[in-house]
Amino acid sequence: MNEFDKQHTIAKWEELLRKPSKVTESREFPSWEVVSKRNIQFEYNPKSVSNSNVVSFFRKPLGLAVVGGSVLSLAATIFLFFLLNPNSSKTNGTDLANVSNAKSSKEISSPLKVIVSSIKGKVSVLPEGSSNPVPLVKSYQLASGDVVITEGSAQIDLDFETGSWMRITPNSEVVIDLIEKTNEAQSQKFSVKKGKLFASVSKLSKDSQFVVQAGEHLTQVRGTVFSVQFDGTTELVAVREGSVAVGDLVLSAKQQTAVKLGEPVAATASPVNSKEEKELKAFQTQTVLARESKLYEEHARLELVRLEDGTEYRGVILGQSETHLHFKGLEGLIEIPIQKILETEKIR
Repeated sequence: MNEFDKQHTIAKWEELLRKPSKVTESREFPSWEVVSKRNIQFEYNPKSVSNSNVVSFFRKPLGLAVVGGSVLSLAATIFLFFLLNPNSSKTNGTDLANVSNAKSSKEISSPLKVIVSSIKGKVSVLPEGSSNPVPLVKSYQLASGDVVITEGSAQIDLDFETGSWMRITPNSEVVIDLIEKTNEAQSQKFSVKKGKLFASVSKLSKDSQFVVQAGEHLTQVRGTVFSVQFDGTTELVAVREGSVAVGDLVLSAKQQTAVKLGEPVAATASPVNSKEEKELKAFQTQTVLARESKLYEEHARLELVRLEDGTEYRGVILGQSETHLHFKGLEGLIEIPIQKILETEKIR
């Protein structure tokens, strides 16, 4: 708005402010002749005040000016302020929007929920910052920094809210370095100080990670069934399904690699030995059965959805839309296109 438009707008508002309201016009006020002949009831002693910059647009008797002038003057002043500073409200709005966007863009992390599915034998947990292990029970909520210790023949199964599953075997010590989530991703990091763990990792989103360290190397996973073992000198990583990366070496299904401390990772993988393959297969089967039992306890039924390409999903049908079947499987909620479904059947 240029200076001419500002002056024109101010003049229009001055004209409006000079015009009395309808209520005022509807009332009858005594003439000056009548008022001047009345006896004075209250002596008027004006107080000394500082010079005011408030401009009164009223040209009415004093009584009317006192009643309405201050209110209208205040309104005019506020209006003129925003009129002459049109960018002030926009700037404030922009600032508030920027603050809001900054808050929303900042990812807020929270602990990842991990349920103790089963415990066999004596299992302890050493909370972060503590030197005294405590018995690990089903109701215990594991957190980043905790150390899980299995003694003798004890073992523990952990069920992650991401759909992943982990088994820590006897005589093991595993550090839960990080288990947290944001709106976009999950971070799961572990260190095997000694012993062995099996893991069935659900498919991870782009920015999510599932990492296991044993010895000097990291095992990075995208979605697979694998094991990591460390005896203090040698790290053994074996894969049943999917793929994992150990250093620069990528292991595919039914492959393994062994790395000694101080030595580089081999350039090629070797086949999984029969003993390890048998243990991985048993772990995968037991994991599937445990997940199915969990779903059955929650919904009192289990279904199988078979697609035209032979893919099968085991879980619970929650409902459907015109185009998709809403399904809760072993790895969480999914949407299955109805046109790709060949048949469904009840398992339990």
